[in-house]
Amino acid sequence: MGTVLSNILKELPEEDKTNYRAINSSLFKQNNKVCIIVDDDPTGNQTVYNVPLLTSWNLDVFITEFKNKTPVFFVLTNSRSLSAAKTLKIYKDIAQKIEKASKLTKQDFTLVSRSDSTLRGHFPLEPNTLKEYANLNESITVFIPVMFEGGRVTVNNTHYVLDNQTLTPVSETPFAKDHSFAYSNSNLKSYIEEKTEGNVEASGVHSFSLNTIRTEKSAEIANQIIALPANTYCVFNSINYQDLDKVTHALLLAEKLGKKIVYRTSSSFVPSYIGLPPKSLLSASDLVKGHSKNGGLTIVGSYVKKSSEQLQSALTCFNKESIVEVDVNQIITDQNNSYKNTLVHQINTNISAGKDVIVFTSRTLITGANTASTIQIASKISQALVYLVNTLSITPRYLIAKGGITSHDIATKGLGMKRSKVLGQLLPGIPVWEMGDETKFSHLPYVVFPGNVGNTDSLQTIIKKLAN
Repeated sequence: MGTVLSNILKELPEEDKTNYRAINSSLFKQNNKVCIIVDDDPTGNQTVYNVPLLTSWNLDVFITEFKNKTPVFFVLTNSRSLSAAKTLKIYKDIAQKIEKASKLTKQDFTLVSRSDSTLRGHFPLEPNTLKEYANLNESITVFIPVMFEGGRVTVNNTHYVLDNQTLTPVSETPFAKDHSFAYSNSNLKSYIEEKTEGNVEASGVHSFSLNTIRTEKSAEIANQIIALPANTYCVFNSINYQDLDKVTHALLLAEKLGKKIVYRTSSSFVPSYIGLPPKSLLSASDLVKGHSKNGGLTIVGSYVKKSSEQLQSALTCFNKESIVEVDVNQIITDQNNSYKNTLVHQINTNISAGKDVIVFTSRTLITGANTASTIQIASKISQALVYLVNTLSITPRYLIAKGGITSHDIATKGLGMKRSKVLGQLLPGIPVWEMGDETKFSHLPYVVFPGNVGNTDSLQTIIKKLAN
């Protein structure tokens, strides 16, 4: 049985009404540090706009961003879909190149390890690796996994999923049973102890309560942050952006006074920290014009229950000839690409005729005899979706990619994205990217639709919103 939010609110002091977001914008600029968000999933930019997204991380890339004084940018690693060994290699490489680029350009930086608001991901591996190889060994690690847009809040050090005013501890949700990143603790102090295998004890993790955040001055909180010993963890409670904006203000003040901090956060932290003003949802007219007479393209690769429900709702928007079901059994045996080429022809024909098209993988989940063969099947399916996009000859008016891994693979392998820009959100938690000049379809509006975001009709709503 969950806790009712209103009962929690009764016990708390009123929130500080100061407009910390506006103050943070100024303070972030004064600190003159480039904020680099190393993201383990392509959906983590769902709360920002006009921010660059990078999918490559060679030294020249960082030198260019530092020389241009790009104030904030994302590096998309997709590491949540990778093994711990591959993740370690990638994060070590990124950290070393950032540190080298910083020395060469004399440009300071802040590192944010962005991950899932339901606590799935390579933790503490990712922030620890960034910290070690970017020469930030004296820093503290600040842990703030709130994502208000998805109803993820932290109260009394416990992380909750908020739905219809009911708070459910995150360890009691299906997310905690994830096959790769399972955990048993909702209390963030205990979660850190669990994930560090006891190397960091819960009693040694510092935390700031909502009572402290709401009643004490931000300068006083900053002084307490400065006093925290190096190489310790710190948790901050927040139930809304007003709380978080004050927290990030105190953190910025502490950094200004020389405190070294590495962050492990979810999506709400970034706009709060950089002082990005809220922006209303995008309309169809806000998106980049071009190929306006062509049909749009939606690709659904995610198999999670919510994605399949959203797909069924969305199919009512399409005529029979505009619905392309990718038969997974045929993909597995399609040696010479003849089946895939037939699908490409169907997609091209409809898009060029101005008809919106939806492509989806057959919903029966096919597994192999063992884990390795199951992964191989999943890889073949992903490669097939990439092939469809890579082989298209007609530019769609827009492209919606449903699912984290699907959206990453289509962007990087199907479209060849190296640098793009977040335009904003079409619905809460659903960002739109503008593809860069180097991509197959430059300036294409690309909608990144996470697997577990929205309600049953959210995909249908977006397709109708973008209808020609």
